[in-house]
Amino acid sequence: MSITEAEPDPCTGADARPLRADADRNRRAILAAADRVFAERGFDVPLAEIAVEAGVGRATLYRNFSTRTELAFALFERNMREFREFAAALKGDPGDLEALVDLKLALYIRNGGLVEAMQHERRAPDFAQERAEVARILHDAARPGMAAGLLRPDLTVESFAILDHALGGVMLCGGTIHDRRTRGAELKRLLFDGLRVREGGR
Repeated sequence: MSITEAEPDPCTGADARPLRADADRNRRAILAAADRVFAERGFDVPLAEIAVEAGVGRATLYRNFSTRTELAFALFERNMREFREFAAALKGDPGDLEALVDLKLALYIRNGGLVEAMQHERRAPDFAQERAEVARILHDAARPGMAAGLLRPDLTVESFAILDHALGGVMLCGGTIHDRRTRGAELKRLLFDGLRVREGGR
């Protein structure tokens, strides 16, 4: 059954609020639908189409996200949460950095158009705090590989701040999902050619 707006309760009046579980479910449905629709059809798709895709009424969508930008920021926060949770679950293995970069690229591939559009919003933040956090997380993920002699020993948090900027610069230059996937594979190859220790030395 699709998620629809809650019907007014005749016992409590038309202004009765939906149950918290219903509100959470609606919000999740809207975010999932926006994720799919923005990836497939771009950031300019009418919000009404996202409501239909989510199985909710327009009033429910606007009650959760009053503007397209607000919806985009919520998706960005969801992606950051996914990145943090994935990093927190890593086991301290030498392959942790590659797994984390794979996730970062997957998020760019899925949401590249969305992030690019957000960067052109006049009120959009510069995400400096989030970028610094990502750099620290990437550096922590690299430590097991560095200790095992598989990654360069001179990598620093600043190294990964530069790497994160490089990821964004390459992945946010337009194109389709297929284009971003192709660029992502080539970018990963080039990055790890520079990050790994070569046989017989760096």
